Order: sequence, then structure tokens, then C-alpha cells
Amino acid sequence: MSAGAEIGDNNVGEIYAWLDQIPLSRPKRNVARDFSDGVLMAELLKRYYPRHVDVQNYIPGSSIAKKIDNWCTLNRKVFPKLNLKLSKETINKVAQSQPGAIEKVLSEVRSKIIRDCNADRNSMFKDCEDAGGDELLKHATNPEDSLNQTVPKKTFLKVKKELEEKTQAIHILLKKVEHLESMLRFKEQRIEDLASQIQLCAQKT
Repeated sequence: MSAGAEIGDNNVGEIYAWLDQIPLSRPKRNVARDFSDGVLMAELLKRYYPRHVDVQNYIPGSSIAKKIDNWCTLNRKVFPKLNLKLSKETINKVAQSQPGAIEKVLSEVRSKIIRDCNADRNSMFKDCEDAGGDELLKHATNPEDSLNQTVPKKTFLKVKKELEEKTQAIHILLKKVEHLESMLRFKEQRIEDLASQIQLCAQKT
């Protein structure tokens, strides 16, 4: 992800509107300064990719060195999992709160979230022939849509049936385990009885 690409005013407006929907630990007053230490970016990514981000790894800092360190941690531990990568130039510009730098990064992140959201939707609907028309199948244009996906009824019923079948199979296996454990206890008791009988016979002889 280089620092060279420009984004339009409309895109910037969409980015700011998106950020206004997200509850972050600090109020957003100046996006360039607010995101410069990488902490809010970590919180944002945690919202959409909770398994990929540990926000405790990112400590707020005012020094350029600390800000760069946080961004490098994101670049090493999180962005590769999202098929994203920041250049050193971009990291330096974002850490220094240079105008327009963080907006370009946020634009790429936002696009990635939307792509993943639509991929998940396509996966949910691929086996659903009666999905309900274009209203359900239209592509998401807001990352927040990824947090509010509606599962098609046919998909829900299919998953419910699979869950019931698996639950029944587990119940049957548990019954078999109980039976085998009972047989094992019986055989152990039988062995103990036979051992006692052998010992008594040995004592008599």
C-alpha cells in the first residue's frame, strides 16, 4: 500500500461518515492526529477481524518512534492476514500526521472489509435458490453491513438440520461410550473375581 495514490473528496466523505459509526476509545477530532499512533486503527480492525487483533499490543504514544512502532506491529502481525501491506513511506507519513495519508490507508482497509463482507454474503447465498431477490443479494457498500448480515431462511434451516443430525450422532456415540464403559467395569470385576478364586485355590494347595 503506497502513499502515492490519491482518493477523491467523495471517498473521503464516505470514510469520515463510516468512522462516525464506529465507537472508538477516543473521540475523533482530527483523523490524521487521532490515528497517528495506530491505536485507533487496531481498535477498528478488532471490530471487523477480532481473531486477528490484540489491542493490548498497541500502546498510545506521542513520540514519532512509538507511533511508528505501533504501525510496524500492525504491518507485521495484522495487515498480512488481510492481504494488505504498508510501505515504510506510508507508515512514516501516517505517524507524522501528514494530510491525506491516513485517509488512503483507511480507504484500502474499508475496501478490504467490504470485499470480505460481500464474499461472506455470496457464500451464505450460494446454495440458496430462493434467497428472496435483489434486496437480499445486493452487495454491501458499508463495512458496518458485515456486522449485520441476515442469514437466508433456507441456509438457516439447512444449518439447523445439520446441527440436529450432529447432536443426535453425538448422543448415540455417548450412549455407546456408556455401554462400553459398563462392559469394561463388568470385565474388570470379573477379572478381580477370577484372580481371587485363583488365589484361594493356590492357598489350599
